[in-house]
Amino acid sequence: MELNTYSARISDLNAMLFELLKKEPLAVKDIVYLFGRNISQFDVEGVYMISTPDDNEIVYVGKTRTKSVAGRVKDHRSINTNSDLKGMLSKLFKDYPQDIDNYLVRCIEIRDPRERTFFEHFLISILQPPFNK
Repeated sequence: MELNTYSARISDLNAMLFELLKKEPLAVKDIVYLFGRNISQFDVEGVYMISTPDDNEIVYVGKTRTKSVAGRVKDHRSINTNSDLKGMLSKLFKDYPQDIDNYLVRCIEIRDPRERTFFEHFLISILQPPFNK
């Protein structure tokens, strides 16, 4: 692969990062409320990032596999495992605000599963969110 190809790929990923960061976040509780109504920008497959309720820190980056972003956010709110927000907060990150419903989410639609994985890994490497292992 040529240097120009790498440069173009990094430029594309960087542009997607800034597009995602500029999006208006929505609280977890609002995404769950809209879940299944097909009226939310979160009813897509893609990559998402979760930030603290005050929007001062991005704490987690994830991607969808078989669900929409809204479905995955719903899981984060209700499933108590070390890989879901509820479990991460209660078991691993007790110093963070525990009000799961007020954490903020941004997402970007990416239909291709392989591209979702690439972008998720890119975001994790750039943003280094504390909840990602």
